[in-house]
Amino acid sequence: MVVISVSISAKELKDFEEMARQTGYSSRSDAVRDALHRFVSGNNWINELDGKVSCVISVIYGDRKKHHVHDIIHEYAEIVHSSMHTHIDHRCVEQIVLDGPSQEVRRLLAELSAQKDVRVTVSMF
Repeated sequence: MVVISVSISAKELKDFEEMARQTGYSSRSDAVRDALHRFVSGNNWINELDGKVSCVISVIYGDRKKHHVHDIIHEYAEIVHSSMHTHIDHRCVEQIVLDGPSQEVRRLLAELSAQKDVRVTVSMF
């Protein structure tokens, strides 16, 4: 097996270890392997999107940090149907309705997901 190194906050590690313990993992490595597997399998579906796509994405990031989230969203104005911005617990939350070609939706999601400390979730409809 390959050994990797990951930097996370002390709180994230504490929360992760507590969840791993509660769900019965025998080691931190087993929990990380399962989390990685779930991440890959949970995101593979996006590569299979074809044609026109309609979905809602949620983007969460710290409100005191400089992010390029709005710049990225504006670059994809042709597929952004609507958006809403709000603040919750010192974080920005964007709800964005997308409607357009699957390749453009994939590009937007990839750009947003690549931003440091930005979390993106997708709901299809």
